[in-house]
Amino acid sequence: MDFPTDEQVAAFRYGLISPIVSRQTPMIPGELKRQLVQIAALSHTIPGSHKTQVSVRTLERFMANYRKEGWEGLKPKKRPQKNAIALPAPVLQKAIELRRERPERSVEQIIYLLEHSGMATEGTLAPSTLSRHLRKAGVSRQELLQAMESSRGHRRFEVEDVHLMWQADFQHTLYLPDPLNPKKRKKAMLFAIIDDFSRAIVHGEFYWDEKLPRLEDALKKAILRHGVPAQFYCDNGSVFSSHHLVRICAKLNIKLSHSRPYKPQGRGKIERFFRFIDTSFRPEAHVQIGNGSLTTLKQLNEAFTSWLEGYYHLRKHGSTGQSPKDRAAGLKRTMRRVSMVELTEIFLWEEVRKVDKAGCVSVFGNIFEIPSHLSSQTVTLRFDPYDLSVMQVWHDGNRLPDARLLDLNRKIHERVKTKSKVEKQETPPATGLNFFKLAEQNRRSQWAQEALNFGPKQEVTHD
Repeated sequence: MDFPTDEQVAAFRYGLISPIVSRQTPMIPGELKRQLVQIAALSHTIPGSHKTQVSVRTLERFMANYRKEGWEGLKPKKRPQKNAIALPAPVLQKAIELRRERPERSVEQIIYLLEHSGMATEGTLAPSTLSRHLRKAGVSRQELLQAMESSRGHRRFEVEDVHLMWQADFQHTLYLPDPLNPKKRKKAMLFAIIDDFSRAIVHGEFYWDEKLPRLEDALKKAILRHGVPAQFYCDNGSVFSSHHLVRICAKLNIKLSHSRPYKPQGRGKIERFFRFIDTSFRPEAHVQIGNGSLTTLKQLNEAFTSWLEGYYHLRKHGSTGQSPKDRAAGLKRTMRRVSMVELTEIFLWEEVRKVDKAGCVSVFGNIFEIPSHLSSQTVTLRFDPYDLSVMQVWHDGNRLPDARLLDLNRKIHERVKTKSKVEKQETPPATGLNFFKLAEQNRRSQWAQEALNFGPKQEVTHD
């Protein structure tokens, strides 16, 4: 392959953009984008390259350089010669230990650990430099996951503002000691709700099962914190198709939509987040579980919150080029809010029961006494599945005195039996660095940087 001169390269680049930069009349909205797409779709003989196409982003860069520097801006830029930066031996050794401890760790995570543990000054470690040293040391990271092959050929979709669409799903993440039998392991499942636009996790929490009350608990907390979204997007699982969820979304004026069966591409953002969980959060959690410092669901959720707020939300996202926190801060409208009292009423479960001759009904194996004049009649019961001490009774649209609990079944549906095989994973020697503690410190440091705003309360507008 002959190496072209700078003039030849500049001439080729100008030939690509000349129909646009030499135009004297203004373009109508959308015309520039269409022209760039058409040019990018053509095949070219590119000087000094085996490639035959130029991307829209590259064309935009050519145009920007030409308008700024003219003809000289189209010539290839000479890379400045940089002196090789020697990596201190103790820092490199610690980086090698961190990589060997968890091969899933990315170079970015290793730098994060080194900087926040005080072993390296922030901004002095270049990812490319550290990656090169790790490769030379024989501890390069194997590519664990590839981009979703099935998503190729599908148009990437993104809503135009924050909180217009939330995606949600469960993930079978890891195992913890069973609270009822510490010698056994029990599966902890993560339920996460991600904002389509910002990629921020509006709520994520680990539960012992993936039943409907867990979904509703997470959704309620997300709405209380962020407001009511316009759309809730999920798969076709039974909990996402329940009449309870349909009723809640209808009362809150939320569009409930489901992905097509066997077509997970529409839920790509939540699936990608779960893949990041697998390579970033779960390996660190396994270390803490293995050394006994993380044993309960409460501790796991605290570690997850630290990782989420102190690392994930502050990290630049590969697709958006912004951190989820910064992108979420660009909200363009006032969110619709619902009071705690109203939201609690909306999220109450509704079950229809026929009262027996003794004036009783059964809910989840618990016996409740109903006013005797309703014997043999059908009533609607409204209750919080997390608290059965209050059982509302409705008949013909009127609320009657609450039902009285007669017999509480202690073996309620909360007990989940699983026959899944317990994960077996060896715990490598600890390096003394706790990723979650460092993330929590980083999370707390953000509080001091956030300005407090005590301005007047804005009026709520309904979209």
